[in-house]
Parts: sequence; C-alpha cells; structure tokens
Amino acid sequence: MWNILAGVVGAAVSLAGVLLGAWLKSRNEHRSWLREQKLKSAADLIAAVSHLYESQRDSSDQSRLTPADRVAWQDKLQTGRSIMHLLCRDETRESASAPASFAWQRKDKNVPEQADVVKALQAFNVHVRREIRSDR
Repeated sequence: MWNILAGVVGAAVSLAGVLLGAWLKSRNEHRSWLREQKLKSAADLIAAVSHLYESQRDSSDQSRLTPADRVAWQDKLQTGRSIMHLLCRDETRESASAPASFAWQRKDKNVPEQADVVKALQAFNVHVRREIRSDR
C-alpha cells in the first residue's frame, strides 16, 4: 500500500514540476516576444520620424522623397506608433507622440528646429529603454 502511495505522490510532484516549468517557460517567452515587439516598433518609429523630418528640410537630400516613399514612411511611423500605444506604458506612449508630431507636420509649415526633434527623440529613447529594461 505504501509503495502505491509513494508512487502516486511522486507522480503528482513530477507533474507539478512539469506544469510549473511549462508555465515559467511560457511566461519567459511572452516577455521576450513583448520586449522584441516594443524594440522593433520603437526602431521603426525613430527611423520614420528621422526620414520624414529630414524630408521637410530643404537642404537635405531626403527632401526628394516621392509621394509613394512618403506614404510608406508615414505608414511605418503610424504602425510603430500604434504598436507602442498598444503595448507600452503611458509615459512611453506620451513620449512617442512628440517626435511623431514633428514628422506629421506639412512641408509648407514652419519646420521645427533640429534640436527640438533630437531632444524629443532622446526623451523617447530614454522611455523605451526603461520600458524594455535596457537602461544603463
């Protein structure tokens, strides 16, 4: 009788260990996926803001973006921003809005100063690094 009871207890402990291990692995994979999505969308948003802002400046080579290129960069910007809004905390969302607003301005309007754009991108970068826990 004791042998059967010991076998059942051993099997139950083994099953609990397997379930705990599976849960921990799933949780870790989800965190890695979430971090990767945040990082990719932040990189897309920064690249799109940079290209679109540079295209607004008359002195840059980027000012020759075709309408199709501009639409592609705007789509990349909006996709990155949407993912940031879905997955990130409020501070990161808010910091993504400032550089994005610089990129959405029309070319015939006053182009913001480069220092303002760089400052907004740096603030966004700080928030993203904090969000993905890679700040140093």
